[in-house]
Amino acid sequence: VKAIIFDMDGLLVNSEPCWHLAEKLVFAKVGMLLSTKMCMETTGKPIKDVIQYWFQRNPWNNPDFASIETELLAEASNAIKATAQLMPGVLATLIWAKSKKMLVGLASASPIDMIEMVLSKFQLSSYFDFYHSAELEEFNKPHPAVYLTVAKKLNTSINQCLILEDSGNGVKGAVASGAQVIAIPAKEEFYESIFDIAHGKLKSLLELPDLLYEKKTDNP
Repeated sequence: VKAIIFDMDGLLVNSEPCWHLAEKLVFAKVGMLLSTKMCMETTGKPIKDVIQYWFQRNPWNNPDFASIETELLAEASNAIKATAQLMPGVLATLIWAKSKKMLVGLASASPIDMIEMVLSKFQLSSYFDFYHSAELEEFNKPHPAVYLTVAKKLNTSINQCLILEDSGNGVKGAVASGAQVIAIPAKEEFYESIFDIAHGKLKSLLELPDLLYEKKTDNP
């Protein structure tokens, strides 16, 4: 492994509750009353796909998808700025990766403005050699394009990259890229079969250094 590529939402920062709040507020305006469990159905999906997902299940009159997208981004950004925290082990993992001379990238389905807001909020910009939004690609996740672009910008072969993802959608795209993939799902999703395609699965980033650099003892 020469480079580690992080996802952002749910992996780097605990932003999923913020997205759930935004979805509940915005979709309520068009008559969709979403529960947290319902919001979890679209975890890891791009915003446009989330809107289409709910519209197909319960179409509303005079759909203005662009306005809904703008509102979702605004509500989620405000909530992330106000309440989001880093996931356990993020800072320690970044410091560890840099100490091992690894390149560090970020590949997110979120817009570039949101990525930059998160990196600024937590003062993480200096740890990343390159960050990129899948919204700038022709296809968003689960297409592997965003990971391939990050690997290229890091000047590293994709098969020498380790991608860390928390969602099934992200894992699917990461595996398709040809990279090595570790899934770090939310507690309530940990045993779902969608993560079986990953090359490994952890409960927390705190477990990553031991996985990559296992301490080996000589046999007596």
